[in-house]
Amino acid sequence: MIILFISRIFYTMTFVPFMYNDITSQIIGFSVTTALECLMVIPVIILYKKHPDKNICQVAYEKSKIFGILVCIAFAFAAILVLNRLFRYFGYFMFVNFPDLLPPWIVVSAIALVSFYAAFQGIEAIARSSAIGFGFFVLSFVIVLVVILPKTSYSNVIYTYPQIDDISHEVYYELSKSSELFLFPILYPYAKEKAGKSIYGAIALKLIFVYVITCICMLTLGSYLNISKFPFFDLGSYAETFLIERLDAFLLPAWILLAFIKAALFMFIGKIALSTGFKNIKSNVFLGIIGVISTGFSIVSVWKQNWNVNTFDIFIITVLIFALGVILPLIYCFGKGDKNETK
Repeated sequence: MIILFISRIFYTMTFVPFMYNDITSQIIGFSVTTALECLMVIPVIILYKKHPDKNICQVAYEKSKIFGILVCIAFAFAAILVLNRLFRYFGYFMFVNFPDLLPPWIVVSAIALVSFYAAFQGIEAIARSSAIGFGFFVLSFVIVLVVILPKTSYSNVIYTYPQIDDISHEVYYELSKSSELFLFPILYPYAKEKAGKSIYGAIALKLIFVYVITCICMLTLGSYLNISKFPFFDLGSYAETFLIERLDAFLLPAWILLAFIKAALFMFIGKIALSTGFKNIKSNVFLGIIGVISTGFSIVSVWKQNWNVNTFDIFIITVLIFALGVILPLIYCFGKGDKNETK
């Protein structure tokens, strides 16, 4: 549950309102998205009950070798797209907030190397890093929250009648960031608890933090949200204590940890997918291929300061989320389960 939450919360920390400071449409959009996610993961939970010891790539490969290989390639391709989006976004974050620290492409390269090493060590190393990242994130979040609460004001928020277009846009954009939905079919054999408990626990935890981060940003920053690039990070500049003048630098390690864990997790997923379809090749070879491709394209984009993730990229990722995280598990839900099913 923690590893899935940590992977998702990176994008939550980059919350930016769709238009104006309308809390009504934002909250409704988040709620609708969460309800859809709860429905979308049902096929994965059923698949887990049928094949508790096999991920979806293994199930597909056993049913049809050719189609199974295509499924494995599709998962690896999706992982590369998510990694490219993640590295570019993190490079943009460093470029905006710390322009004089290091060139963004060096920071992206460093994050990619550390993530590669964690993925090389396996899911246990990523899980341990997630526990550390979760603890540090919660600590920094609570400190900023306690310090910033006295500065919140309801006058900063606009309450309007929710518009369908605004809500639908918010739902679409939030779903495009829910790439963890196609992590579930790969990761559930590694779960130490039942798949349903892990998945719904991660979704519930995400929703709680989404509500809190959204409301705090709106109540504190007001109209500044319309020009802020990273509102949650900007809260740190408003939060002052008698020991630390600004807490935004305190949030930086948490942001780095979240980016590193998410990158390591998707590198690992890509490796597992390709090694399932191409059993004669060592899995770490695929890890190197995924790392080089995703990092290489990202470094070029960061070098050219091409930060934008265009609408076509968002559309492709959303399609892959539905195809790999919902439709594919739904297809195999109707197959026979494993004979040795024990869970």
